[in-house]
Order: sequence, then C-alpha cells, then structure tokens
Amino acid sequence: MGGAAAPEALLHALAQVSLPPGVKLVAIGLPEYRATASMDYVSAPTFIGMDESPLTALRRKKTSSMVMGLKALAEGKLDAFISAGNTGALVSGAKLLVGTMPGILRPALLTQMPTKKEPVAVLDVGANVKVQAKHLVQFAELGAMSCRARGIENPAVGLLNIGDEAMKGTSELQQAYQLLMKHKSPHFRFVGNVEGTSVFDGEVDVLVTDGFTGNVFLKTAEGIASLILDRFSTLLPPEELKKLAPRIQDLKRHLHYAEYPGAHLIGLKKLVVKCHGYSTPQAFVNGVLGVL
Repeated sequence: MGGAAAPEALLHALAQVSLPPGVKLVAIGLPEYRATASMDYVSAPTFIGMDESPLTALRRKKTSSMVMGLKALAEGKLDAFISAGNTGALVSGAKLLVGTMPGILRPALLTQMPTKKEPVAVLDVGANVKVQAKHLVQFAELGAMSCRARGIENPAVGLLNIGDEAMKGTSELQQAYQLLMKHKSPHFRFVGNVEGTSVFDGEVDVLVTDGFTGNVFLKTAEGIASLILDRFSTLLPPEELKKLAPRIQDLKRHLHYAEYPGAHLIGLKKLVVKCHGYSTPQAFVNGVLGVL
C-alpha cells in the first residue's frame, strides 16, 4: 500500500513467484484487496500515503498496513518486511518499532549499483537527509559489513565528494574524511574521496554519502540508464533490435533499476527493504527475491 503501482497488480505479480520450501509471503493491505490475494493476507483498516507527514501518520495511523507490518516484524511474526510506501514513515517507524542494532545511531538505506566490475554498495540513498560526520563513519562500517556478507573480505570504502582532495566538500564531508582516515577498522580500508564520474569504474566496494545526495545520485543514474535503453529501442530498426535482443536484455539486467532489489534499511535489528514508490510489479518482486 502507498506506492504508485496498483495493489492488484502487485498481488498478481507476487502470486507468480516461485518460493523455496518453507518460505511464504504475507500481504498486508486494505480489506478490499483480500479477494485478489492468493497468499496469506492481513487486513489493515488504513494505509500511509506518500504525501503524509511521517511522524504524524505513524502517530495517528497505528492500524495502517505499514505500522502493522513493522509491529509483526518486531514481534517475530515476520522475518522481513518490504514496502514501496512512504520512505520517511518506513524509516521512522522501523527505528521506533523494530529498533537499531547496538551502538547504531541511524539506520541507512543501502542499495547495490552496477559498475564495470562488481556492484557497489551505496548508502545512504534516502533515509537521512542531513547527517553528521560520525554518522558517515557508521555508514562506512555498515556498508563494509554488507560487503563482507557477500564474501568481500577487505572492502574498499569511498566517500562521495566533488573532488578527491581532502579539503573538498562540505564541513561534514571534510570532517568525515579526517575521521575515516584515522578510523582503524578491521572491517574495511578507506580509500578517500570519490567523484561521481569515478564511481562506476568499480574501484570501491562501498560508497558513503548522506541521504539527500545519495538519493539524487541514485535517481540520476537510473534516469540515464533508462535514457540509454530507450534510445536503443527508438533509434535501431526492428530487424536490428531483433538481432541485438540478447545483448539489450543483458544491458537491462545490468542497468535497469527494476532488475535490482529494493534498498535495505541497514542497521536495524530485523530486515526491512524499501522499494521505489514508483516500482513496477517486477521491481517489487525483485525486492522480495532479494531477501531470500
């Protein structure tokens, strides 16, 4: 509930998912969509809209689909919670109801983005618009842990900035640079500032930034990728498109945002995934598959 896609379309797409033994989906939404669901369904009297104030909505809508889902997650009735709804409400609700891991000041949204080499973990991409230097250091630790979980033993961490010199960027970025240089972590190696043009070279495993910059960076990259794919479809004649279909599909797998699972709200005690508000049914399905 709350995203741009019709709930019926999402339920239909989820019904087609082939799940491993012992795994089941539970949908939480308005009662009128229960008949559409071919899976376990929990009726919620209301939902939080995209245009609502997060904290006000959480306080007033305690029986919304999002709050009910987060409560079920906190109580151990669910192992993961996935939403394409209001980001602010999801982040605030998860922090209040689910809680963060010991010592973590703020959870961050982490997503994987394609590069010339292996995908890079980018955080934060929207959970925290304003951050302090100490938060960026924690984001580096969280991003490194996600890489280590993928088998990258000594991940390289970069700080997104407008130049690679130490004194570039805002005061928070300059301070974060100095803290990361002094931060002797056994979990990662800090390689300094990284400009946006260099991110896709694949030289860093983790890219650290604040939620405002990260969200703009992510959506700009997605827009450029969509432009490239659209140009292929409009400029090439049908016979050429047919010949190049396998390669275009490979490009889509690497570039199109719908092929990538949602962003993990990392730093929580439980698993929460945020899909784009404008996620297609396929993108939402990939968000589900990404947690299995």
